[in-house]
Amino acid sequence: MNSNLNTKLDEKLTLLNTPQSIVEVTAAEAEELGACEEDALTEKDAWEAVEIDTPDKE
Repeated sequence: MNSNLNTKLDEKLTLLNTPQSIVEVTAAEAEELGACEEDALTEKDAWEAVEIDTPDKE
């Protein structure tokens, strides 16, 4: 990996520790960080998994 990418990645890693910050990374940076694409669930399935079922009150 070149030093320019290392410098940018170091800056982004610092920003990742800043609350309420959004950091975009390239595919190469994501790979360097060990990120992988989650393919087990769709986004809809993930949101449905956190919904709490409550019994109907009559």
